[in-house]
Amino acid sequence: MIKLIDDLSLLEGFSEKEPYFGCLFNAAAVSFFDDPELLNIWVEIDEHGNAHSFLRAGADSIMLFSPYGIPRFEMVLFITNLVSGGTIKSIECDENSFGVLKNLFDFEIENAVQMFAENRIDMPKNDFDIKSSENFDDAFEVMNKAFGEEDSPGKDLWKLRMVRGVLKKQSTLFTLYDGEAVSTACIRGRTEKAGAITSVVTVPEHRSKGYASYLTALCANMLIDEHRTPWLVPANPRVQKMYEKLGFRAAKTYYYLYNIKEKEDKK
Repeated sequence: MIKLIDDLSLLEGFSEKEPYFGCLFNAAAVSFFDDPELLNIWVEIDEHGNAHSFLRAGADSIMLFSPYGIPRFEMVLFITNLVSGGTIKSIECDENSFGVLKNLFDFEIENAVQMFAENRIDMPKNDFDIKSSENFDDAFEVMNKAFGEEDSPGKDLWKLRMVRGVLKKQSTLFTLYDGEAVSTACIRGRTEKAGAITSVVTVPEHRSKGYASYLTALCANMLIDEHRTPWLVPANPRVQKMYEKLGFRAAKTYYYLYNIKEKEDKK
């Protein structure tokens, strides 16, 4: 059976096996649990009433994780119907899900790494102008400048997600200023044992000034002080090296699939 999540405890086992993505799923579920029209966490329940696979469906992307074995028929059909709609551009998934998806769809693939830190990060003294969890519009403009309008998230939904996340004590947003807003980083989701650091972005003309490193360390130390392990996903090998210098180390891999289309022999 596939259903919208109606019990947050269903995510506990998933979060143990996938700390980074467990935080993201948990943040989305907590933020929109009382708003079914915006809630986008779907759970596959087995015959014993246990959660088996988990799916988060966005407007053009999917996260699919099946930590207890390959996704079952209902979830496979659900995914196929979503992709058939023609708007899905990418899927992030674990190894169990990938084993099924590779037989259903043609796609380009990247292996991505998840990283975590165990110890507090030494932070140099500085006079950075940083504001916390209040300047949502400024943070969005940083992402808009860094990614371009086409690749930036939709502002209204992004802002709603961030505001609800902060109010629900799931998210913390930092914005750094150098005359104007130039860099951001976010704790986007917390579970009992972990937190996910996302949206580490600096506008191009202000890069290589240590802003992203500082904000990442700020988020990581906040989580460690909360007795949570900070997790993140680097955008590319260059960024991964930055995180390694801060003390993060690689722990888990996952798959990023893009240019998704159904295989001809499956239509």
